[in-house]
Amino acid sequence: MKPGFRVGLTVDMPARVETHMRASLEGLVRHPLYATWAMVYHMETVSRMLLAPYLENHEEAVGGGVLVKHLRPARVGAPLHVVARLVRVRGARVYTRTEVHSRGRKIGEGSVLQVVMTRSRFARILREAR
Repeated sequence: MKPGFRVGLTVDMPARVETHMRASLEGLVRHPLYATWAMVYHMETVSRMLLAPYLENHEEAVGGGVLVKHLRPARVGAPLHVVARLVRVRGARVYTRTEVHSRGRKIGEGSVLQVVMTRSRFARILREAR
């Protein structure tokens, strides 16, 4: 890891609820609202945005876990503000707390775990996944 990676770092990411982000469980759209899977995507994305500048050239990271609470709905077109804050680093494990806000209200919260490894180890994992 590059210098400066420390607990308390934050990243903010603006987004918007797009039509393709609706809940569509096996093609069965139930409502025109921000799907939990899309919230997870945004939480993982902002967490990676926080980590990426600190990875060395020989390092890669993979998702290791996501815990999410979807607190309130947001309609298609709603603006989103997604935030990740670094809360813990334990060896190769990087933990962030995440929040999603829309129109001044918190609509989701969670945590994301990423695992840092060498690119050569990651390449081995990819080969084994075939």
